[in-house]
Amino acid sequence: MFLLPFVALALGFGLFWGLAGEISFTSETFARYAAIALLAGFDTVLGGVRAWLADQFDDTIFISGFFLNALLAVGLVVLGERLGLEAGFGDGRISMMMIGAVVLFSGRILNNLAALRRIVIERLRARRGLGTVGAMPLRSE
Repeated sequence: MFLLPFVALALGFGLFWGLAGEISFTSETFARYAAIALLAGFDTVLGGVRAWLADQFDDTIFISGFFLNALLAVGLVVLGERLGLEAGFGDGRISMMMIGAVVLFSGRILNNLAALRRIVIERLRARRGLGTVGAMPLRSE
């Protein structure tokens, strides 16, 4: 079960990479969609690892979340570009929805990493028999 999020990420990346030659997007457009889809996928993988460590992992929720998050993120970027919600000047314009999606998924990734760090530290302390009072670790006798 632990490896399922990483296997899904590798499989998604492999499928994505394999289809890259079949899709006739320009490289800049393709890179925008790929970047946001990978960011959403990475967020889902970290959420899956977090759920697994908290003994709450459900493979159906993980797989559906993986694909729906990626599709929603790409859809938001497409919607932002179609509506003309862009910032910047000249050729360096970028979709405002992409900026929003990057901020959102980056925040979720940081939250998941913080939760993973707490879970790992608590498990290490429990293994070593350490309790905590404030910031000072105490040995339980």
